Amino acid sequence: MPTDFQGLSEFRLETPIYTSGPLKTARDFLWLLRAELFLLREAWYWYLVHSSFVSVSYFLFLWLVVGRQGEVDVTHLVVGSMVTGLSLGGMLSLGQHLGGLKERHAFDYYAALPISKAAFVAAVTTRGTLLALPSNVVVAVLSTLFFGVSLPPVTIPILLLSAYAMAGFGAVIGFWSPSAQVASLVTQILQTVIIFFAPIYYSPEVLPRFLQITSYLWPTTYAATAVRAAISGDPAVYRSIAVLAGFCLMSLVLVPMKLDWRGKK
Repeated sequence: MPTDFQGLSEFRLETPIYTSGPLKTARDFLWLLRAELFLLREAWYWYLVHSSFVSVSYFLFLWLVVGRQGEVDVTHLVVGSMVTGLSLGGMLSLGQHLGGLKERHAFDYYAALPISKAAFVAAVTTRGTLLALPSNVVVAVLSTLFFGVSLPPVTIPILLLSAYAMAGFGAVIGFWSPSAQVASLVTQILQTVIIFFAPIYYSPEVLPRFLQITSYLWPTTYAATAVRAAISGDPAVYRSIAVLAGFCLMSLVLVPMKLDWRGKK
C-alpha cells in the first residue's frame, strides 16, 4: 500500500470518527458555522454598519418626530430599535442569503455531504444571530449614555432567544422561496409587517384590535415585550421568554424535519 494511504489509514484508526449521534451533529455544526463565518470575512463590517445604521436611524427619527414633541417613553424607542436590528440581521439577511444559496443550487452540494439537516439549519441560523447582535450593542451603549436607559443582565439571553426566533423565520422563507428574488421581496414585506404592525415601538393598546390579534404571530412582539418587562422588573417576562423558546424550537427542530434539500419550488 502506498505511503499516503498508510498514513490515511493510521489517521482513520487513531482519530474518532462519529457516524451518527449528538457528537457528530455538534462537529458538523461547528464546521458548517466556520464555513458560514468564513464567507463573511470580507463583508461582516457592512452587515454591522447596515443593521446598526438602520436601528439607530429609526430611533432618532421617532425621537425627533414624537419624543421631542410630547411625553413619550424612551424605553419603547430603545427596545423597538433593538428588535429592529435583530430582525434585520436575523430574519431579513438570513432569508436573502438562503434564497441565494437555493438559486445557485448550493443545497445539492450540502445534500451530498454526510451532515444532518439539523446541523446545517443550526449553523445558518447562528450566522443570522451573530449578525443581528452587534447592532444591539450599539443601541444599548447609545441609550445608556444619552438617555439613561440601562439594560439588566437578563436582557442578554432574551436577545439571544429573540435573534434565533427571528432567524428561524428567515430560514423558512429562504428554504421555501423559489428564487433569491422572491426571498428578498418576501423578507422585506415581512420585515415591514413584524416591525411596524406589531407593538415594537409602542404599547399593544395603540394598535387596532385586528392587529393586536395578529401581532401574537410574530416573534418581534414577544421580543419587545420581554425586554420591556426585563427593564421594568415585570415577572411576565418569563411568559414571553417561553414563547420565544417555542419559536427557537421551530427554527432548529421543526424546520429541518420538513426541509427538502433538493426542492426547487
